[in-house]
Amino acid sequence: MSRVAGLTVAAVAVLALTSCTSAVDGSGSSDPAVVPPAQAELSALSAAVTARLSGKGSAKFTVDSTTELLAAHSVTSVTGAFRRDDQGLWMTATMTVKSPDATTLSFVLTPAAVYVRPPADQKLPADKPWVRATSDGTDDFSKEFAPLFASLKQTTLSPLAMPLDGSSTTLIGSEIQPVGLIPARHYAFRTDLAAMAKTLPDGPLKDTTLLEAKLGGMVEELWVGNGNVPLRSESKLDIPATKGTLTVSRTYSGWGQPVDVPVPPDSQLSPAPKGG
Repeated sequence: MSRVAGLTVAAVAVLALTSCTSAVDGSGSSDPAVVPPAQAELSALSAAVTARLSGKGSAKFTVDSTTELLAAHSVTSVTGAFRRDDQGLWMTATMTVKSPDATTLSFVLTPAAVYVRPPADQKLPADKPWVRATSDGTDDFSKEFAPLFASLKQTTLSPLAMPLDGSSTTLIGSEIQPVGLIPARHYAFRTDLAAMAKTLPDGPLKDTTLLEAKLGGMVEELWVGNGNVPLRSESKLDIPATKGTLTVSRTYSGWGQPVDVPVPPDSQLSPAPKGG
């Protein structure tokens, strides 16, 4: 099982050009009469987006990551839906990693546990395709997947890789630009990662940011609908030394629509696979 965990943790490490919080209280409307928000100052935009990312809500999402580094080319895609209610965060997601062969895993996250459906090569019984873990579990399976669970939450539920901080983020563009049929405002930012790292507490995020600062510069784009609801975003890290790029694109839809997160019953659970 370590091979699968290693692949997915590596993939999410690339995806985790991300680090904000969770769900949105609002919706994007395709009604042309619903105007996109006016341009906001950086601090006001940050406050508005954060406010909508801290309450109850639900949405569908996709997160696509592409890595071009020397001869390496990998693509990671995550699709799913989430909701946040009085109990906490619920999410269902499927992750496909192509590096170069495809590996697909499915996940169900609940406030109390995480369920993983490993790829077919793990040869679980057809009627028991799921394995249960907990976010703070001490068993080997839970510990092996803990970084992945944490990164999944950050990656899928964070529209920007870095917080909007005036000391490290510069607005380089703002215009009206729809997302599909939804009226939206498009922002472009340039982030000074070295300056950003100085504002972060010690920990994995600061360490990752310092590493990325040595690699190259980051440009981020954000599209928000009426009420500053995130609709789409893209984070791109250029690496001049290798002419490489790391790109993460996210889309959000169906804000406020019902999201069902089916929890696998005990009858469909297998013990954690060993080895691999």
